[in-house]
Amino acid sequence: MHGGIHFPLGQVASPSLKAHLVPTTLNCETVTNTCAFRGVYLTGHQIPSSGLGPSRRVHLFMLAGCTLLLGAAIAGYWITSGSGWQTMSAAVAAVLPVSLLPAILRHDRREYEKRNAALALPWTLILVALIPPLAVLSAQLRFPLRDALFVRLDQSIGFSVPGVVHWTITHGPAQSFSDSSYSLLYVLLPLAMLVPPIVGNRKAAEQFVLANTIAVLISFPVFTLYPAIGPWAGYHFSGNEAQKACQAAILALHGGDRHAAVMGIVCFPSFHVIWAVLSGWSLWSIKPLRIVGAVLALLVVVSTVTTGWHYVCDVLAGFLVVAISLACARVVMTKSNP
Repeated sequence: MHGGIHFPLGQVASPSLKAHLVPTTLNCETVTNTCAFRGVYLTGHQIPSSGLGPSRRVHLFMLAGCTLLLGAAIAGYWITSGSGWQTMSAAVAAVLPVSLLPAILRHDRREYEKRNAALALPWTLILVALIPPLAVLSAQLRFPLRDALFVRLDQSIGFSVPGVVHWTITHGPAQSFSDSSYSLLYVLLPLAMLVPPIVGNRKAAEQFVLANTIAVLISFPVFTLYPAIGPWAGYHFSGNEAQKACQAAILALHGGDRHAAVMGIVCFPSFHVIWAVLSGWSLWSIKPLRIVGAVLALLVVVSTVTTGWHYVCDVLAGFLVVAISLACARVVMTKSNP
């Protein structure tokens, strides 16, 4: 047999011979042509790999990206207040054990491709834990508010948020529908975070977490240097109760308050747009949720302006961040799958 004779597996007649075919290459990802078994080559046999395979580069990128964000947050809290980073670090540590359970179950079942998909979930939850402290830190660095700049940008491209909001308010059903649509992000985002990793769609899960990490890396310096309250402050129209609470939180954080609420304090670029589009993009690969994800994403994006929560330039900047993030994620994943 050492002469390199090739046998299809079905042509190995002797059961005793089959029993003694001991693999010498145990790390085959997928054997599509031949796999050596002590000099006997079996064609068409597939051996699943227990390694990370093409996901390795994704996890290395996530390790580098989350380490950079965590380091920036810890350093920032240390400089600005000397506290706050301890709670953040504890939160990151707390989510890891639970988020690893789906991957552990897949590994025990030898479903390695689906295990690799589930391994995107811990990174997603780490990112979720990092974003609020980063948003608070950006406000505490106290760069001047840029609402007047964003008003001028909107006017330069011919948009008036007050006009859109006025039309929505004067049409009662439209206002109710718009407000409900804005909140749909809190349905859409968890679906995109959880469904692809749990059902084992590795490419969708990895692309989602990669693109979100890249989006945060791009946006953190932007929303730190260009903070804003929102169109109701820039255009001086009366916001709703939630918008007034958001304004109070932003002003409190800019004044040094470490205990103000953190919801909705990032204006430019719009993370409602970034998360909605990335979520819809991720769910597009899952056929039962394809149309649902696309419709929800569209409603969320439109409502960012009709509710008065965002300037139009916030929305356009969100689209730009999404495009760059998806392109960069695709590069990482392409190099991971030669």
